[in-house]
Amino acid sequence: MIDEANLHLISGLAFFSGSVVLSYFSIKSTGRIRILAIIFLVFTLVHSLYHVTSYFDQELLSEGLLEPLSVIILILFGVSYMIIKSRQEIKTLE
Repeated sequence: MIDEANLHLISGLAFFSGSVVLSYFSIKSTGRIRILAIIFLVFTLVHSLYHVTSYFDQELLSEGLLEPLSVIILILFGVSYMIIKSRQEIKTLE
């Protein structure tokens, strides 16, 4: 049976592997989609660090700093998406 610590390690590796793809995408993309890709890349890296530090029982770092930081970055991603989407809708109305 897989315990919680091993699940944190597996999740951290999965998020990190996803960030490799996002790194390539953010390098190759242009414009507003690049901004979103970079913000989401930062989220995946921070959340990956959260899982790795949880695996090593660094609760103050993982629960106290990295988890709230990843939530803030994810909210920033959502707000950025909404702003970019609303600007696109305004341009189509004109």
